[in-house]
Order: sequence, then structure tokens, then C-alpha cells
Amino acid sequence: MQKQESQIPPPPDIYVVGLGIVSVRQITREAEDAIRASNTVLYVDAGFGVHDYLLSLCRNVENLITEYREGSLRVETYRAMAARVVEAALDDPPVTFAVYGHPTFFVYPSELIRRSAPLLGLGVEVLPGISTIDTVSIELGIDAGLTGLQVHDATGLLLVKRRLDPQVPCILLQVDAVETAFYTAGRSVPERFRRLQAHLLEFYPPEHVLINVRSSTFPLFPSDTEPILLSELPERLAASGATGTLYIPPVSVATFADTELAAAVNDIAHLREVTKDQPG
Repeated sequence: MQKQESQIPPPPDIYVVGLGIVSVRQITREAEDAIRASNTVLYVDAGFGVHDYLLSLCRNVENLITEYREGSLRVETYRAMAARVVEAALDDPPVTFAVYGHPTFFVYPSELIRRSAPLLGLGVEVLPGISTIDTVSIELGIDAGLTGLQVHDATGLLLVKRRLDPQVPCILLQVDAVETAFYTAGRSVPERFRRLQAHLLEFYPPEHVLINVRSSTFPLFPSDTEPILLSELPERLAASGATGTLYIPPVSVATFADTELAAAVNDIAHLREVTKDQPG
């Protein structure tokens, strides 16, 4: 009987890749390979040296960050970015859409590309990148395997009035864009953060210390962490001018609620009860 040859999938028309947090230092090898294989790179990143580095990998590079316009709806900007990528792929594939951080972590254009491209007969391959969660975990020494981790968009948290667990570390993203769907380069005033403060006070005491984390985006500049009392949150965030990721440490350490399981976890007899065919 003749052996069937394995089917090699065709190369994608669109690569969606992450560029990491630190300019050009955290781009993965597979992302570089995708960029080299592309005829055009459309990217979103304001980091120093990113454009020149991408030009060293691909002859045609354009930064879509210019799609952001004062007072425009961010979702319309994201649709415009996705449309540009799909149009480029229809004209001269393959193309790469490259974004700051991780390509599917709080990056709506990537989702739009993944939804629309197959409808036009275009193949998409998504490659991971280092995200804000990765860098913040290092900077603050967080191990989600030990404590769990809550991650929320600041506006989404307020829209659904999501309950928070004060015994689990929490990371709030896009705090600087809270309470509006529009893009602006204007500075925030304290009133912007009062609703967020009021919601957090339902779960944390006023004297609880939060940490505003601004991850390094360039090798020569270290990351910055700023402790902020919850009672002073609106004024301090407005004064900072550049709100980063807001980390909320737990109020207390959770204790075991299931004492029976706690004992069984360290009992070899329990292992034998829940598995079979142990060697030896």
C-alpha cells in the first residue's frame, strides 16, 4: 500500500505578529522570519528604532500609528488599520501586520483581520509576542501559578461592574483610556478616574497601595514603578501624565477552603486513586 504524502499547508497571505515591549529587543525569531518573507509590513509601534529595524528585514514598511486622529473613535481607527492590511494582502501577499506587545492581547485590529481575511480567501497566521503581562510579572515578581491573577480592561471593568477578588493580584490595563471610546492626546484630569476609584473602594480599603507600572520600551531607560494610595488615586494618576499598567496587590493571602483536598494533594495514596498504570 502506497504511503500518502503529508499535506504541507500553503504559506499565509497575512502574518500577524507581536513586536514585544522593548523596542526591537524582544522580537522573536519566528516574527523576524515572517517579516523577511513579506512584501509589505504594516505596523503599529512608536518605539525608537523600530521603523529602521523593520526596514532591514523588509523593503516596504509603513507605520499605521498615523491612523490615530484627535477626537476619533478608536474602533474606527482599528477598522481602518485592519482594512489597510487586508487590502495590501489582496494586492501583493504575503504581508505582515506587526504590533507593539502581543498581537492578540488587547489588539482589536488583529481580531478584525482574523475575522475578515478568510471571507476573502486569505490565509492568516498569528505569531505571539511578549506582552505587558510578561514584563509586569517580572518587574513586580508576580507568579500567577502561586496566587492566580485578575486581568481587566479599566473601562470594561466599570461597564459591567465586575466584582474583584481582593485575595488575588489584579492588573488593570488601558487605565489612561478609561471612560471614553475616543482617542485623544490630551492630559487627563482627576475627575476621569473617580468612578474607577469608587469601584475599587468596594473591594479594597482606602489605605491600600496600588502600583502604577510603566514598563521600559527602550533598553537605556529602566521601568518605573510608582506606589499610589487608593485614596489618592485620581489626583496621582492625573499628575503622572503617563499612566501605565495599574497593579493591585492582594489585601490578604487566601487560605485553603478544602482541607480534605489539601491533605490529599500531598498523599501518595491519593495519586494512586486518581491515576492508573503507574510504572513500577
